Amino acid sequence: MPALQLGSVWLQQQRLLKDDLNTARATSNSNIMRDAVSRAMARYEGYFRARAETVRADPVRFYCEPWATLLERGTHWIAGWRPSAVIHLLYSESGIRFQAQLEDLLLGIHSGDLGDLSPRQLGRVDEVQRRTIAEEGEIEGELRELQVGLGDLFPVRDADLVEKMGKMEGIIRRADGLRMRTLKDVVDILEPAQAVDLLVAAADLEIGLREIGMCWERSR
Repeated sequence: MPALQLGSVWLQQQRLLKDDLNTARATSNSNIMRDAVSRAMARYEGYFRARAETVRADPVRFYCEPWATLLERGTHWIAGWRPSAVIHLLYSESGIRFQAQLEDLLLGIHSGDLGDLSPRQLGRVDEVQRRTIAEEGEIEGELRELQVGLGDLFPVRDADLVEKMGKMEGIIRRADGLRMRTLKDVVDILEPAQAVDLLVAAADLEIGLREIGMCWERSR
């Protein structure tokens, strides 16, 4: 699938994903919410499989994110969202909800949403965050080595160029693998309602960045 088409299709998928999750959330039924989370994660897995096929065709074009707005490119990390951003989003949503229901929590009334994460959950999220940040650093090191090595390409030889493009593809694929793995690891820690709330917040963030970026570019 062409990169431009992939970006457009995924935005549509995000809107469908969000609607499905919100519908499930309204039922307050754990089984229904768990099924909706499974469907959402299947959409993410399908998206990253499509990305892998697209990046193989043209790693350099994919890295430049032709489907994204300038705002999105300014906030992205290696052709997509930074994996640890999922955890930052979780902490942000949890903090907002915790403050809103602090009085209830002091009375022993638990909501079961992201503002009600248990100490055990927070400990496991911290472990995922540490692993994710460490691997982000490794991937950044590979990219830095590739970028520095580009100065050795001139005069260009076909074999050298093919090798560099192969390394670029590998870096993007590794970054995507970490994105998917981090999201899955965090979702697996959460209760169904919490996972729904996180995935809706993630969809809102992606959709919002695209819409704000498009409005800003049209105004220029």
